Amino acid sequence: MIGQNGTVQSEYKPDMRGDLGDLGADLLALSELQVELLSVDTRDAIRESFSPTIFLALGLGLCAGAFPVLLLACAWWLSNAFELTLASSMLTVSVSGLFLASGFLYFAWKGFKKSLRTLQRSGTELRSNIDWIKTIISDKHRNRQSPYQRK
Repeated sequence: MIGQNGTVQSEYKPDMRGDLGDLGADLLALSELQVELLSVDTRDAIRESFSPTIFLALGLGLCAGAFPVLLLACAWWLSNAFELTLASSMLTVSVSGLFLASGFLYFAWKGFKKSLRTLQRSGTELRSNIDWIKTIISDKHRNRQSPYQRK
């Protein structure tokens, strides 16, 4: 392009293939790191959720299987030992059993919550990477303008 004073000015021609190739390579490397981080976080979450799973199995097993029989036996014993009515001893034993089961379930819930908290690292890193991609794309868009178009 010839300018007003007769000098030749070169036009700005961005290399789209190079920019897109660089961006593509960056995005692939970033996604590979994101998947690796997610796999590490998932492995850690599974490792930390082992004991809460045992607590959950114990709590549910007691509630569903042997617990009703145990409660009935304890209520019968309480009725005979302290000369209570069968109804009052059954109520006492069932409330005690519910407290015990809720304790197991509470510790299981607390453990699962802790083990799933490790996955927050992947979510935080993903949000950071998305923000970085947005910044890179908007910067490349701004840099593509001709230097003569800038103010």
